[in-house]
Formats: sequence, structure tokens, C-alpha cells
Amino acid sequence: MSISIANDIRMQYKKSFATLKGIVEAFPDEKWLVAHGDEYYIPCRIAYHLAVFIARHLCGGFLDADFTNKLPYGNWMEATAEILPSKDDFFVYLDGILVQAEDALTNITDGSLLEAVEAERTWFGESQVGVHTYCLREIAAHTGELNKMLIENGLDDIWVFR
Repeated sequence: MSISIANDIRMQYKKSFATLKGIVEAFPDEKWLVAHGDEYYIPCRIAYHLAVFIARHLCGGFLDADFTNKLPYGNWMEATAEILPSKDDFFVYLDGILVQAEDALTNITDGSLLEAVEAERTWFGESQVGVHTYCLREIAAHTGELNKMLIENGLDDIWVFR
């Protein structure tokens, strides 16, 4: 079997990560910690959720029972503008996670993608392909929310396609 499936997944993650970083870069500093409608929709909160999600599911955080307690800004679901980071501080956090994620993704192969899902993550599906498919969908859903917020602020949306 070729390694093209694993390479394709890595490529899609690379583009998804670049899209997320581009959105954060483009977001106006003065709107970074301001709710867009519902208090859930604080741009930093959504971006933080993605960073935490990537750390948990691509960097092995799900294996650490104390993972949530170690998060620098607390549980993203309870994070408020008062405890969320500035864009600069968030970038430091995000960049560290993306380095770890890219390192972890170098280890996937076509064979490993067919391996069974860990017991803690069977809700993703039966194979590691299910994990990665879900992860890419989660990133896409929330970068879509962030892009909508950019548009609401009169800016162009960001989507890395090449």
C-alpha cells in the first residue's frame, strides 16, 4: 500500500492549521476578546477551543487524565474574556501545540490509520481514520465560525486551499 492516504491527511491538517493561524492574524485586536452575539462566540474562546482540541486529540492529551486541569486558560467551555489571552499570548500557545501536532502527524502511516480507535475515543469511529476525519471536521466547523466573525467585522475570510 502506498503512503498517499497519510500524506493527504497531513496535507489537509497543514492547510487547516494555516487557515486557523491566518484567521487569528487577521482578527482585529480590539475584537479578539469581544463576544459576537452570544458570549460563547468570543473569537479567542473559539480559537482556544481549537487549540485545546488539537492538543487533546492530535498531541495525545486524551491519555492524560489531568489534561483539562493543566490548560493555561482553564476549560475552554468556561473561559471568559477576562481570563483568555491576548492574540500575542495565544499565538505562543497555538504555535507550541501546532509544532507538537505536526510532529505527531509525521508518525501516521496508511497502516496506522487502519488501527482501532483507543477505548477512550470510540465515539470517533472504529479506526484512526475516523479520529482524523472528525478532527478535520471540528477544525473546519470552528474556522467557519471564526471566518463569519471576520466577515461581520468587514474583513475577508481566510481559507488556505493551496
